[in-house]
Amino acid sequence: MKTPELSLVIATHRRPEAIEMMLRSAARQTLPRRSFEIRVVVDGRDESEPEYRRVLDAARRELPLDYAFQENAGPAAARNRAIAATAASRVCIADDDMELAPGFLRAHLEALERADVVIGRVLPEEDWRKQPLHEAVRTRSMLDLHDRIAAGQRPANAAAFITQNVALHRRVLARVGGLDERLRLGEDTELGIRLELAGARFAFAEQAAAIHRSRIPSYETWLERQRRYGENAVYVFEKHGRDLRTHPLRNLVNGSALNALVVHSLVWSDAAARVGMSGLRVLGEALRAGGLVGPAISTHLAIRAVAYHLGVKAALGSFARLRQ
Repeated sequence: MKTPELSLVIATHRRPEAIEMMLRSAARQTLPRRSFEIRVVVDGRDESEPEYRRVLDAARRELPLDYAFQENAGPAAARNRAIAATAASRVCIADDDMELAPGFLRAHLEALERADVVIGRVLPEEDWRKQPLHEAVRTRSMLDLHDRIAAGQRPANAAAFITQNVALHRRVLARVGGLDERLRLGEDTELGIRLELAGARFAFAEQAAAIHRSRIPSYETWLERQRRYGENAVYVFEKHGRDLRTHPLRNLVNGSALNALVVHSLVWSDAAARVGMSGLRVLGEALRAGGLVGPAISTHLAIRAVAYHLGVKAALGSFARLRQ
């Protein structure tokens, strides 16, 4: 068979129902089947394996798809494995819960003619404002980011490189190495930093669009993820020789003044932070019940900022070091 021009790489973990939806959208692509392949790596062997096999074997009858299982090692390891297995010169990386627009793969392939790295547009679900606030805050953040890039108000760069919807040339990826398998969160932004430092040309592709049908199991899971992002940010800072572009407090300095005030007020004490975040959560639900969805989401932006900086503090060892 002819070597495909593009390989769609998907890492998945305990979500066979999500990837079934994703593969249905992959079957509707306008790019000819001979031009692409799909490589799926299931990260973890558990009770979901039979359902994964049913879904993937069914999809393989219609799509140019290959899949593998591995012991749980994280999404970075799963994506690295899939990328190593392909002969395609270009790779598109997407999350398993993305619903691809019909022109998704074609738009990524066309955009790679003018850039080394392409960031695709992420679209919200139709009722995203009705979702739990911890989901809605993620959606609004991504919408704001992509709207600003599309309007030319900020560049497409490492800060926007999130592997839910990106594509790149394998030669560029080989130049900087693969995803850092030590990281199980934030590994995509860290790769974006290495690509940017290596001089890769970034582009934003409006037509490489996909709906993110995200489902974080609970508020508590979301909160723990934000804390771990903070911990990982310190590792990334040290890894890159304390380059200011990777500084773990860069968003505190450059972001919302109100969020910065909340962080300064609460992060000095874990107990104060827990009480403050609980209060913000209650306030958010009350605001949404009153029809004030925007301010309700803003309360969870503040919670996210506090949880992240608690993670930074934990990685540094003390609030004194955080202040320093």
